[in-house]
Amino acid sequence: MITTFLFDLGGVLFTNGTKIFIHQLSTSYSIPEEKVKDMLDGDIGSQYREAKITRDEFWRQVKENLKIDNDVNLLEKQWIDGYELISGTRQIIEDLSKKYKIYYLSDNVKERVDALDKKFDFKKLFQGGIFSHEVGVRKPDPKIYEYALSVSGSLPNETVFIDDKQKMLDPAAKMGMKTILFTSPERLKENLEDWNLL
Repeated sequence: MITTFLFDLGGVLFTNGTKIFIHQLSTSYSIPEEKVKDMLDGDIGSQYREAKITRDEFWRQVKENLKIDNDVNLLEKQWIDGYELISGTRQIIEDLSKKYKIYYLSDNVKERVDALDKKFDFKKLFQGGIFSHEVGVRKPDPKIYEYALSVSGSLPNETVFIDDKQKMLDPAAKMGMKTILFTSPERLKENLEDWNLL
C-alpha cells in the first residue's frame, strides 16, 4: 500500500531554472551550451549542491572557467529567477497530502532553497524532505534515497518517487519504489489516476 510520495523540485514543482540559466548564459556570452552545462551541472555544480565547496568558491570557478565578468549576486538572481512555481503540480501535491505523506527529494543549494521558499513559501506543502546540500550527496547516489526513506519513515514499496529525469528515477526503482517520470502536471494526474492514487 502506498503511504508516501517523494517529489523532485526543479522541473517538477518548479520550472527547470538551471536549464533556462544555461541557455541564457550560453546566448549572452556566446559559450557552447554543453560547456555551461558542464560547469553548472557537472563536477563543480555537484560539489556546490553537496556543500563540498562554498557559494563563493563555486561562482569563482564558474566565472573563471567560462570567462564571465559579471556580479555574482546578479548571476545568482538570474539563475534563481528561472524557477517559477508550476501551479498544476502544487495542486496535485495539495490533493495528495489529504491522503499521503508528502516529502521532497532535491539536489539543491541553500541559497536557492531560501530564495524560492521566501518567494513561493513552498516548504509548507511538504512534511519534510532531503536537500543534497544537507546530506553531502546528490541523486542518483543511492544514499540520498535511503536518507529520504529514513526521514519519511516509509518502506520503498510504500513510496512513489516523481522526477523529471529518468536517471534519477532508476536507483529508486531498483530499491523497490514506484516511479513516475514527470513531463507535465496533466500527465502526472493521469498516471496517478491510472494507479488509483488520486
